[in-house]
Amino acid sequence: MSETTQVTFTNAKFGEVTVEGSSVLSFPEGLPGFERLKTFGIVQVDDEAPFLRLLAIDEPTVGFVILNPMLIFPDYNPDFGQEDLDGLQIEAAEDLEMYCIVTLSQVPSEVTANLKGPIAINTRKMLARQMILVDDRYTTKHSLLEADQASQAQGQARSG
Repeated sequence: MSETTQVTFTNAKFGEVTVEGSSVLSFPEGLPGFERLKTFGIVQVDDEAPFLRLLAIDEPTVGFVILNPMLIFPDYNPDFGQEDLDGLQIEAAEDLEMYCIVTLSQVPSEVTANLKGPIAINTRKMLARQMILVDDRYTTKHSLLEADQASQAQGQARSG
């Protein structure tokens, strides 16, 4: 997509949404369970930072909350090989960004991040793929609250 192009689509929660072409991702394989959906817009909702919305452009009822896992899990270091990145056409490390899908809940301790299935994005070409890691260190339900509390405790231990 061209940097100057805008894409407008309808979403069940947000109504009519317009994003810059530079915020439109192509998932050539779709997402697991949503293989027929190939194009998603990344939407930043003002009062939801650091979370982003990954909204299907062709299906108004499909959308996900995503997060850069490094913001909450600074030690996150998924083990994946070059074959996992095949199809993304990544030429330099700085072209790669990782996100994880977040499951929301009214109960803060039940808000979780799927670190087992990170979404890798080639930010130069806006190609994306959700990988399923064989890495046993990660699960599909890592508590954001527990990670945040652990991070704060480490910060206090260093400053104290």
